[in-house]
Amino acid sequence: MRLTLKKSKKLFVDGLKTGLLLQIIGIGPICLLVFRLSLSLPLSKLIIGIIGITLADIIYISLAVLSISAVIKKLKPYQRIFDVVIGAVLIIFGVLFITAGRAIDYSSFHQGHDLFLWLFGLTIANPITILFITGIFSLEISKRNMDLKESGIFAFGFLLGTPIFMIFICLVGSIAGKVLPNVFVQMINAIMGCVLIFLGVRSVRNKEAKDMEDATGRCKRTIQKK
Repeated sequence: MRLTLKKSKKLFVDGLKTGLLLQIIGIGPICLLVFRLSLSLPLSKLIIGIIGITLADIIYISLAVLSISAVIKKLKPYQRIFDVVIGAVLIIFGVLFITAGRAIDYSSFHQGHDLFLWLFGLTIANPITILFITGIFSLEISKRNMDLKESGIFAFGFLLGTPIFMIFICLVGSIAGKVLPNVFVQMINAIMGCVLIFLGVRSVRNKEAKDMEDATGRCKRTIQKK
């Protein structure tokens, strides 16, 4: 079937709306981490980290577009390792945010690519990424009965939801970091640190992944009602 410009635009817009919806529903440790970093890091530096997050999404979206379910299934036995690693890292970040406060800036990441590697690694090992991206995106492909070209257009819109939402979070954090007095920023540091430690402990206990499976089911039902 010939792909018209009108249909292409609709696929792109639908993909973007689904991607943004997924970002809002799936707010988790990565989003919180980016918000906290945006309090003290400039947007120009955080863009490197956002690229890492987006690249991780690209990998899983590509697997979903190509319907490589066997590869995704092979990752599941190692998910417990991912949970422990990401949990430990979140706990470390949480402790740093509570103890170091505003002292955490771009120099805390020794090289420019450190922020990219940290956020890429955390995103690709994050249960939210694995369950939401592969689950919801595969559902949309199946529901809409899309071919490879249509899937690619929908995926492009879907993927744009990640950098758009993350840049928005960074802008909010950047404004908050400049406008709020130091005492409020320190309070945010403590609160965010406690939340990250809590999420880290949940991940180590393997509870977060289970909760995300339930959230994925709810998200699927929401999208199916559209």
